[in-house]
Amino acid sequence: MGIRRVVVVPPSLMVEATCPEHGMERYKIKIIKKYNIKPEKIMPKYRTRPHHELSGVVIGKNITFETARDYVLRYLNESAQQNTVMTIRLQR
Repeated sequence: MGIRRVVVVPPSLMVEATCPEHGMERYKIKIIKKYNIKPEKIMPKYRTRPHHELSGVVIGKNITFETARDYVLRYLNESAQQNTVMTIRLQR
């Protein structure tokens, strides 16, 4: 599955990926800003069903959406899900 496009729709990232079975697959990764954690902290939030995958990113109050987007892109690179990224847009 190769990533075609990552679009930021606050407070979430819309990811479009190419899938060999279905052609194209879309999913959201939520960005959750919390004030009761350390201000510079970024924590992944995983879904448990149907698969153990990233469902969201919990960020502190001093973290920007661009930093959270970069964290998600690094996660996709490390988990070998990202082959090509066509566009990345930040919408507010």
